[in-house]
Amino acid sequence: MPNDQYKLGELLGRGGMGQVHVARHRSGRIVAIKRVRNTLSSDRLVVSRLSDEARLLRTVSHPNVVRALDHGTSADGLPFLVMDLAYGASLSELIARHGWLSLERTVAIAAQLFAGLAAIHDAQIVHADLKSQNILVDDIDIVTIIDFGLARAVSSRPTRSGLVAGTPAYMAPETIAGAPPSVTGDIYAAGAILYEMLTGSTPFAGHVSTILTRQLSEAVEPPSLRAPELQIPAAVDDVVLRALDPSPITRYQSVAELAAAFTAAIDGVIAPVRAVSVDIWSERLTTQLSDLSDLSDRPTRRREAATERHEERPGLLISAALARAQRLIEVHRIADAVEELQATLPELRPTL
Repeated sequence: MPNDQYKLGELLGRGGMGQVHVARHRSGRIVAIKRVRNTLSSDRLVVSRLSDEARLLRTVSHPNVVRALDHGTSADGLPFLVMDLAYGASLSELIARHGWLSLERTVAIAAQLFAGLAAIHDAQIVHADLKSQNILVDDIDIVTIIDFGLARAVSSRPTRSGLVAGTPAYMAPETIAGAPPSVTGDIYAAGAILYEMLTGSTPFAGHVSTILTRQLSEAVEPPSLRAPELQIPAAVDDVVLRALDPSPITRYQSVAELAAAFTAAIDGVIAPVRAVSVDIWSERLTTQLSDLSDLSDRPTRRREAATERHEERPGLLISAALARAQRLIEVHRIADAVEELQATLPELRPTL
């Protein structure tokens, strides 16, 4: 147990070094808590990495990056990290389910991936384990980058453990060869994720030594050839292949550069997002929030006669709607936030 403020719940997932549980704070807030795996509690390197993860993650604030809420040391002396509970399926699950993603959906997810990764780099942090499994996509396609277990400060010295950590299919060749994690290494990983979304597979697969050999000896097959049915534009091929260049010097040198090139490549191919007036939508949003609050507080005969389960339903609907609307606002989808609240009102009225 991290401390007496949190009550641990079900296990959400387990990685090579840590495990994540859903938990409830004494205030009632539901969070996620990451702890060192019980079998590794005596491994000082693993314990140190979780402490580093907590410290680094608290320096990043972006709607597309999982948010650190608290960290500390439990009674048994092991560190723990408290985070927002991020919802959704992993991007790898979505790709496995659909085979690949449409160009339109790839563009929407990539834009958020780039924004979150840029914020990470702006905080002088290298993620070092960026992969589709570490990207969550919720039911309204909002992206959250998770798992900073291998993250490092840009200025940190290379570790002396002699181990190459990461997932080979997403690792740049220089990183597999032993170079320290870098911004251009993260950009390679982002390119591999783009490739995977467009084609359903990473550029190379297999044992780490096989991947490195192929990276250095084979040209990456353009996405348009691996998935010809998607009619991927040649300009998109060019962007993805440059991000995956074996030479870190030839790759894009920043996420902003990659994002700008990708945006230019899909210009005229994907319909632009409908322009909206932020002022108009903000005014409508305020009205909807006021309506929801009124509905939540208004006493009615039907509510008085309802069971306890039904009494809770309006509040749960409102809480869920507001939470989803807030996430949409954070990623500048104001119109979608308003529509989310508008769709909730008809569901509430029959229960009130």
